[in-house]
Amino acid sequence: MSQLREAARVTLFGSRNASKRSFDPANDIPSLSGKVVLITGAAGDLGRQTAIDLARYGRPTRIYVADLPRDADAKEGVIERVRREAQGDGSSDHSEEEATEVRFLDLDLTVFESVRQCAAEFLAQERRLDVLILNAGIISAKMGITKEGYEKHFGLNYLGHALLSRLLIPSMLSTAEQHPDADVRVVVVSSEGHAITPAGGIQFDKLKSSCADMSYAQRYGQSKLALIGLARELAQRYPSLKTAAVHPGRILTGMATSLSKESLLVRLTAPLAPLVCVSVSIGIRNHLWAATSPDVVSGKYYEPVGVPDKETGEAKNADLSRRLWEWTEQELKSAGLLDA
Repeated sequence: MSQLREAARVTLFGSRNASKRSFDPANDIPSLSGKVVLITGAAGDLGRQTAIDLARYGRPTRIYVADLPRDADAKEGVIERVRREAQGDGSSDHSEEEATEVRFLDLDLTVFESVRQCAAEFLAQERRLDVLILNAGIISAKMGITKEGYEKHFGLNYLGHALLSRLLIPSMLSTAEQHPDADVRVVVVSSEGHAITPAGGIQFDKLKSSCADMSYAQRYGQSKLALIGLARELAQRYPSLKTAAVHPGRILTGMATSLSKESLLVRLTAPLAPLVCVSVSIGIRNHLWAATSPDVVSGKYYEPVGVPDKETGEAKNADLSRRLWEWTEQELKSAGLLDA
């Protein structure tokens, strides 16, 4: 019954991006000079705008756009768009600082080897990582599995990110140790959709399948629930890092447009979208807040902007997140990706 109540809350009300907390990227993003940022899914709407605003207002030394492999011209197009839009009107307090360099990394989160290669390529270029934003994600009505056989939402949204973060954590720990004032962070992009899950929250015995007996909302929901667990476990195990999970709010993005092609319900409710959804520029404020605000408490889940403690009971279940960590460790070790 509690799960039904949570599902109703999400479906009917959701997050309104209307907290009392004021956050203006132009004024509230501090200088990120000297820092290095990596954002997954940064060729898409939310990730790209996050990169643009961090580059425009924070001016880190480099931002890495990690997204699906594409040809050289397409990669340069993504990089050039971020550079161009980051120039803005020069209104930032840090506009006198050197412009951010933008680089592209190939990353397919549904393939372990691609994740491993992405991390290796990054580590070959950098000695530090200050901000890791695990932003990439999918929601799809169609069933599918990853190359290694995991349900595609869980494999891409959660497991690929879990592997990437584990491979990059040593660099982040080193950054925190060598630069005590660096304020090293992991931002994990979850969703209010974590409230709609199968019984038990995560059905571990079915993850290496298409989860055909679940609705697409449940398949998506358990992956987003897992991401909140990942943020909690990272915060507990690596206290020198500041880790937060965020829900960006209901946003009009290309991902929502793609889902409407697959789901009759989404098409039927489309006329209501402008009433409950916000633009990408508003939706990324929770990303930006979590990546830069001094008010972030490590291990917390935040709805927009900076509103804590809205997650479900299952998302607060420490035993579930611990079991998820142990399951993940075993899966990645079995695949030869972590030391046994």
